[in-house]
Amino acid sequence: MEFRNLTAGISKKVMIKPRLQIRYPQLTGLPNRKAQMVMNDRILRLVYGLIQGQGYVQDPKIEIAGTYDIKLNGDGLISIVFQNYAYSPGAAHGLTVQKSLTMDLWDGREYRFHDLFRENSGYKEKIDAILRRQIEEHDVPILESTPFKGVGPNQDYYLTPNELVVYFQLYEYTPYAYGFPTFPIPFSEISDIAAPGGPIARLEQVAPLM
Repeated sequence: MEFRNLTAGISKKVMIKPRLQIRYPQLTGLPNRKAQMVMNDRILRLVYGLIQGQGYVQDPKIEIAGTYDIKLNGDGLISIVFQNYAYSPGAAHGLTVQKSLTMDLWDGREYRFHDLFRENSGYKEKIDAILRRQIEEHDVPILESTPFKGVGPNQDYYLTPNELVVYFQLYEYTPYAYGFPTFPIPFSEISDIAAPGGPIARLEQVAPLM
């Protein structure tokens, strides 16, 4: 299949303004230039959304630094994680926000969490059961004030070549010191609910044999 050979070139960009330094990727070299433009625009809109959401405009003292990590770039798919750290002088500590994008390198489509699974597959129940098992196995310190509710249709996630990785924000379910609650799920555990022709099914087909 042709998607096996498609990867994106990555041009590293830096946005520098007073109290602001954000590193972000720009995709290059893709055969569908319109899709490439759409994806780069989506990346910038996410970056600006994070900056705005962290109060850069409202707070003249806040300092923000942003970076990114390419978790998957190949087989016609890209999955990027963005982290922005914001600190206001006088605060006990800063706060990092993490967001991600998973996109099709051929047509520019963005995959939301619910897009990964077959319709009426009951994916929430299965994923929630996996997460609860991992919470118990790894003694994840869920706050008593925020009982675990599981995943939503637009759940934060990213893909690697072999796993779906679900994560939650700081303070969402765990103490600040714990960091981002992160749950890797091998594709083999969820292949039965993956959308036919979707990212998980495609990556399973090209994953190397162990």
